[in-house]
Amino acid sequence: MTIRFESEALIEYEEAAQYAEDRFGCGQKLVAAMRAALVSIAKDPTRFQPVGGGIRIFRLKRYPYYLFYHLDEPALTVTIYAVAHHKRQQDYWRARLPE
Repeated sequence: MTIRFESEALIEYEEAAQYAEDRFGCGQKLVAAMRAALVSIAKDPTRFQPVGGGIRIFRLKRYPYYLFYHLDEPALTVTIYAVAHHKRQQDYWRARLPE
């Protein structure tokens, strides 16, 4: 299973890790939690809750972030469309989805 980040989602991930490091000194722990999340998604991408339009959500434990992703089963690829803080405006990332 290949996991790729949409460019804006990758920026969100990097900014979240930097913020966690600057503000709380736990950026590396957030990165480790993100890596564990990606492993979980890769092992069983259909396990997590669908939120419509073929998108699923993974909620990070201990951190206020959600991963919104899409599984392309024929290509065995997961695309992460957003690394969203749970207090951020809902569905802002839907404009990133391909039509």
